[in-house]
Amino acid sequence: MSQLALPLSGGLIDAPKELLLFFFSIGCFFWILLSAMIMQRLIFEQSLESKFIPTLFIFIAPPSIFVVDFHSLFGIHNALSFMGFNVALFFVLLLLSLGNIFTKLNFAPSWWAFTFPLCAFGIASFDLYMIEFKCFYGLLGILGLVMASFAVVFISYKTLKAVVSGAIFKE
Repeated sequence: MSQLALPLSGGLIDAPKELLLFFFSIGCFFWILLSAMIMQRLIFEQSLESKFIPTLFIFIAPPSIFVVDFHSLFGIHNALSFMGFNVALFFVLLLLSLGNIFTKLNFAPSWWAFTFPLCAFGIASFDLYMIEFKCFYGLLGILGLVMASFAVVFISYKTLKAVVSGAIFKE
């Protein structure tokens, strides 16, 4: 989904808006397509190995980045960007409701999949807050970034511990 992240960096270097819209469009297309394919696999085929369960957090990232891209490209938020945010919020709530599954997992490098989506969600929440000034979005932004910060610190600790013990190199 790097096509969705490109408009953010392209806007910083004053890339042509048409080029940024091209990548935004391709990113949206593949986000929808790949999300449907992954969801189909999760529902109708064998379940994920436990070490890959953290990668489910990737469902949060594309709609979150979509919100920030939309504002960056068009300078506004409208119903479409709020719909994207609501998709991200749905996946955050869904995955938080499955929290006890995540607490039972053994450490694996895939735990890093928790970090970027939570950061993206926090940034999208703050982006909406800066336009709407509703406490709801500000609180979600704080929650997202606190969870992301906790995840980065905790996973860094677990990663360093696994590197020192050599456990990370066994698989």
